Amino acid sequence: MSSTPFELPANTQMTPGPSNSTVSVDQLFTDFLNDVHHRLLGAHEHRDLVHRVLDELFLGLRTRRLSSTPGEWAECIQTCRRHPLLKLVHLDPFTYRAFSKPRGYAGDAVMMDYIYGREERWSPPEAERLGQLIFEFTTGAPASEGVRARRGYVAEMIDRLATRCARPHVLAIASGHLREANLSSAIRRGRLGRLVALDADAKSLAEVDRAYGHFGVITVPAKFRSLLTNRLNLGQFHLVYSTGLFDYLEQPVAQRLVATMFSMLRPRGRLMVANFLPGVRDVGYMEAYMDWQLIYRTRQDMIDLTAEIPEAEIHDVRLCSEDQRNIIFLEVRKR
Repeated sequence: MSSTPFELPANTQMTPGPSNSTVSVDQLFTDFLNDVHHRLLGAHEHRDLVHRVLDELFLGLRTRRLSSTPGEWAECIQTCRRHPLLKLVHLDPFTYRAFSKPRGYAGDAVMMDYIYGREERWSPPEAERLGQLIFEFTTGAPASEGVRARRGYVAEMIDRLATRCARPHVLAIASGHLREANLSSAIRRGRLGRLVALDADAKSLAEVDRAYGHFGVITVPAKFRSLLTNRLNLGQFHLVYSTGLFDYLEQPVAQRLVATMFSMLRPRGRLMVANFLPGVRDVGYMEAYMDWQLIYRTRQDMIDLTAEIPEAEIHDVRLCSEDQRNIIFLEVRKR
């Protein structure tokens, strides 16, 4: 049985006095990584064993991350980056893409497609056998499950809107590849009056044009900050939403953006933003091996995002999470 990085092995001897010999927590953490590395190397052809070892890695890293100070966790990350286990987990195209950031940031639209591919039955990216098995695990882990649930939540919201309102206008901020369009019957049947996809990544918008331009989707190449400075006037909408953007925004900027989104709503219009909740099982792995640093928000943090909206203009505020409680949704409806 392998030890965790936080408990002394049962056979550790501790004697008093100057000759005291103990195993340090840092050494235990290194031993933990050594054990995972050794077992992955020996199990590379066996799916269940690889996934079992990775599950232990995820849990161990999460435990260490949540029990450490920021400085201690930063040292743990550096230990992970120097350890040969890094090369093994980077055989996974999902993990490596986040870490290498070919578009300048983690969590890009191609990464999201790796996650959605499980539902869409798209062919996974090429990788050697161990990389394939790690990819299968990481894209099925809780954070990825939350991202898939988030996509479904948005698609259902758009479809409900289209049943209540004739040809509604919808804006997606930081749209990525707009893959909710694959799940939304309202989009695919042309029941929206206008669907605008705003994103700063030209490659992402090119894919939106290719995949959904024939449904009437309008692409706008712009940074979200152009909305904050009133340099971009897109009109008024029945629904304005953003899914992954807020995971990267500090609270003051996020509050300003929520207020701006609210100002773009028609009467009885609705805004929605999504954010990862703290403590997701993947958090340690994401930060150590994917270099995927998110801003996690509690329920109170989400409510605080509405601070710059005039109270008299709010009809109601709603909070909910997807079933596995990885992602939380804030909805604000205008009077």
